[in-house]
Amino acid sequence: MVTKTRKDLFVNAFKLFVSFFRIGFLTFGGGLAMIPFIQDEFINRKHWIAEDEMVDIISLAQTFPGVVAVNTSIFVGHKIAGLMGAILAVLGTVLPALLSIVLILSVLVGFEENRYVQMVFVGIKATSAALILEAVIRLARKAIVDMFGVIMAGVVLLLVVVGINAAWSILLGAAAGMAYHKYSKSK
Repeated sequence: MVTKTRKDLFVNAFKLFVSFFRIGFLTFGGGLAMIPFIQDEFINRKHWIAEDEMVDIISLAQTFPGVVAVNTSIFVGHKIAGLMGAILAVLGTVLPALLSIVLILSVLVGFEENRYVQMVFVGIKATSAALILEAVIRLARKAIVDMFGVIMAGVVLLLVVVGINAAWSILLGAAAGMAYHKYSKSK
């Protein structure tokens, strides 16, 4: 989506803020748990981003240092409404978490040992894990499209499981992708 006028820029930036605020407010479990909601909002509902673009955005967001949700909101916001969109998308992403933390700290201090509070968090953690798994499956369907992708995903998963830093895995994936591309072009 290309913003044509200054008014469109402000309107779209505000819509980004509202969308990311709502997603941030309704999502528990961190940035990865937000991905299915971000995909649904901007691919299925608003049609501002293509599914292939979202795969690229998520891949880049995970590559850069920082929180995945914030990085994703920066890329999506910038694509939709430039620098202002990126800034308001980030604010929409982090503001619910900030407000929630302040509220939780002021209300729940002293209740962390409460059985009911613990049961609520058991349910929230399980739900977050399922949302993250759903995002991984959706991303894998778009990102792993051939045998090279299957092999790279398996190798990197193995490296991460045995304790290799994720940054090294990303560098390995980039180098292997370049080598594969060069090799496949030379055939």
